[in-house]
Amino acid sequence: MMLPPDSKDSLLDDSTRFVSRQFAWRMFGVLFAMNLIDYVDRYVLNAVLPEIQQTFKMSDTQAGLMATYFLVSYSLFSPFMGWAGDRYRRTYLLAFGVGIWSLATVGTALADSAGQIALTRGFLGIGEATYGVLAPTLLVDVFRRSSRSRVMSFFSLAIPLGGAIGMTLGGYVAKHGGEWLPGYEGWRMAFLISGAPGLLAAVCALFLPEPIRGASEGVDPAKLQAAAKIGANRLDYRDLMVNSSYTYAVFGMAMSTFAVGAIGLWMSTFLTEVRGFEKVQATTSIGLVTAGASLLGMAVSGWLADKLSQRSPKWLFLVPGLAMWLALPFMVLTILSTSKVLILGGMFVSIMFLFMNIGPCNAVISNVIPPHLRAAAFAITLFSIHFLGDIWSSPLVGYVSDMFGDPEFIESGLGKALTSIGAGATLMPDGKTYRNLTAGLLITLPAVFLSGVVMFTGARHLPREMALMLARLKATKVSEQNAE
Repeated sequence: MMLPPDSKDSLLDDSTRFVSRQFAWRMFGVLFAMNLIDYVDRYVLNAVLPEIQQTFKMSDTQAGLMATYFLVSYSLFSPFMGWAGDRYRRTYLLAFGVGIWSLATVGTALADSAGQIALTRGFLGIGEATYGVLAPTLLVDVFRRSSRSRVMSFFSLAIPLGGAIGMTLGGYVAKHGGEWLPGYEGWRMAFLISGAPGLLAAVCALFLPEPIRGASEGVDPAKLQAAAKIGANRLDYRDLMVNSSYTYAVFGMAMSTFAVGAIGLWMSTFLTEVRGFEKVQATTSIGLVTAGASLLGMAVSGWLADKLSQRSPKWLFLVPGLAMWLALPFMVLTILSTSKVLILGGMFVSIMFLFMNIGPCNAVISNVIPPHLRAAAFAITLFSIHFLGDIWSSPLVGYVSDMFGDPEFIESGLGKALTSIGAGATLMPDGKTYRNLTAGLLITLPAVFLSGVVMFTGARHLPREMALMLARLKATKVSEQNAE
């Protein structure tokens, strides 16, 4: 519903040409709730992966591919949804996506083979791609530049909260769900419980109003509507690919996503089967640590980046770049320590820093991309960060674990060197084969270091490209038909 600026039901405050604050926060609340459900559904798999491995007798490489099936469909469908989101009503598309991912989550509980789980995870990716592309564009349309890093950080708090709920719920139900419904495996019950709320959220999305694209930029609404009507063309997409701030933000997030995706999938298995944590203790600890650390990290980074960017926009890159480097020693502590206290302490601090890039980097993207191209930009972002990041990292960790757990490798010079630093092989639950998840998780370190390098490099381009985007938007020509 594209409302004219002089309508009595307009979402715009005519005195300021900005969306009303009350409407903006209502929109935020609904989208945050959906984002929370999204990540509960996604992270339940991480909590119950060991049970699924045992049910379908998977190796670590096969188990790692469970995340890849989701991410491939998520990434491939994102560009299509970006194209649609710049042209059609986003709230209706949103309802479609939320409904698809919720049905896919429920469907996972009914799977009879690893192949069927792969199929439902693929549909989960289609649904979540719709939401992941469109929700940020709606938020950017109702919040001003001066608060976007904070808003995007607060919105992204649903990621750790949803992940924590999914991990805690999944771990608890996987252990006790079989008692509630005898003969029905607990991990299946976890998917049933987590998938149901999304169906209600899909109905709610149908009633969300549609803001004018770019309504928060302080530009004449007639020019915004004219730009939206013109739409994106081939040259716009070409310019997107050579926008330095955009590409550096995307590559920086891709490298950190490589690490976060692998750690998120494998940490529960690592704690229970390598470091000796009890199942519920491991999933609950991961949930609480992830929630607390990422809440702190995103809140601090959003506030700090917005405050410092008033002096220079470069800080939208510098804050997350520094955080990536600060995370590295604590990641090493988490992976190599054998003390439960040090493992959880290192995990808390490293997760806090790793999550400090989300708000600022999304603010960078929204600040340098024109409103009529933002859905496509966020779609390409999702495609890129997953295809360059966690699509490969989860199965790669599993592959390294399997390879470095081979008896011949264990006796090699490199195998003995890894053992000497605390990254030795361990026996799998079948009592016959070995794995080396510790060595597998160590491959995340170079990616995080590179993420910091990319963000520091991108800072010098940002002031110029922010000013250029706003100047182009203000220069949009308004025809008489658009002005009426």
